[in-house]
Amino acid sequence: MILCLETSTKACSVALGKNGTVLALKESVDEQYSHAENLTLYIEDVCKQSNTRLQDIDAVAVSKGPGSFTGLRIGVSVAKGLCYALDKPLIAINSLEGMTVGAIQKRVAALRLSPNPSPQGEGNSPVYHTAEMNIWQGLKQRSREMRKNPTPAEELLWEKLRANKTGYKIRRQHAIDKFICDFVCLEKQLAIELDGEIHQFQQEADRHREEIIGDKRFSVLRFSNDEILNDINSVVAEIKKILDLESLPPLRTTELEAKVGSEAREGGGAILLCPMIDARRMEVYCAVYDEQLNEIKKTSADIINENSFSDLLQEHKIIFFGDGAAKCKSIISHPNTIFTDDINPSAQFMIPLAEKLFSEKKFEDVAYFEPFYLKDFFSPESAH
Repeated sequence: MILCLETSTKACSVALGKNGTVLALKESVDEQYSHAENLTLYIEDVCKQSNTRLQDIDAVAVSKGPGSFTGLRIGVSVAKGLCYALDKPLIAINSLEGMTVGAIQKRVAALRLSPNPSPQGEGNSPVYHTAEMNIWQGLKQRSREMRKNPTPAEELLWEKLRANKTGYKIRRQHAIDKFICDFVCLEKQLAIELDGEIHQFQQEADRHREEIIGDKRFSVLRFSNDEILNDINSVVAEIKKILDLESLPPLRTTELEAKVGSEAREGGGAILLCPMIDARRMEVYCAVYDEQLNEIKKTSADIINENSFSDLLQEHKIIFFGDGAAKCKSIISHPNTIFTDDINPSAQFMIPLAEKLFSEKKFEDVAYFEPFYLKDFFSPESAH
């Protein structure tokens, strides 16, 4: 288990992760940067949520920067204090890289999920009738027969999903409208479908099926049988990640996901990702990554103008995100730009990076580690 702390921007975020799963998360965005007051309380809260003692964690991960000078100093100080007190290793995560993990996760969701399910009810706990009663009665016996005779892939995945093993109740062979879906989570309005070889010859029928299921305000998550049989743990991890998304229920396609998902389905080229953290005036901390998290442009403090990123934009679409992207939207006007405001630093995005560094034993020296400020601290007094 790794405790992750993110304080590089206005967001104060704490997450506890284990084997790629978010066990607990507490975060808020405060214009006053009240991280000093909130951070230790949030740590206590995630421990209570997960019924975990601090002594039981294996490491502490902290966003090292770039970002707010004061925010980074607070996060690193608390992380180092915990490591000293608990005798645990310290892991440092680049703030921009953590943000990019969040962007990549959203892109994966956009490619996997059917677009924009239509609303069929409102309220915090809407009731969904997944099929008309006469249709339901007709499909009930067929559903029972299919549960008794699962395919090898269905049987293997069911063993991983049954009995609330993902933290959510999953039903198998459940009817939505006139179709029987392989697995359904009613709580999150999510259908999970397994595709055998025949599905490559019925893609149009599958799209029609997804549209009808979408009209019941459900999204469809698809996997091939080969994915299930050859890499079941990755499949289950992805299902859990989708179920844990805050945008569920119901999963609604954001403008970013619609653009990216549409472009990908049409066979477009590689998309690059540019996280931006606001510095001051027209300056941002930024980097550029590809979808495999390879660094295309190193982390830097840049003053943005109309020619920024022009070389990369000639060949790629670039998704710009983070609190520094908003002030660049009116300046970078290339048609290959995509701006979104729904991806910000979060401790939950640090978990896969922290676990990788933990497995590689890439730890920081607790005594001498300092935040990655990138540039000298600036205050109004220092300008006089």
